[in-house]
Amino acid sequence: MNELEQKAFEVAARFYAKWRENIIETDDQWMAFADDFRAAFSEVISCPIGEHLGVAVFSAFSDLYRNGKKPMPANYFGRDDL
Repeated sequence: MNELEQKAFEVAARFYAKWRENIIETDDQWMAFADDFRAAFSEVISCPIGEHLGVAVFSAFSDLYRNGKKPMPANYFGRDDL
């Protein structure tokens, strides 16, 4: 794996972790998401794996928010006693 391919994986993981932590609810948050996506993947989009990872991450968020759904925060069990 070359350096650009390795960076593509790092970019995808970092972006997903950052935006999966909180629920996106406002138009401003969606705009920030889009701006951050463009900035994050702009360096690695020229690499085939970077392009595919970008599509995969974007698709995952599309599934999480499809039809107005809002996902639970990652690692949330819904109980305070755990």
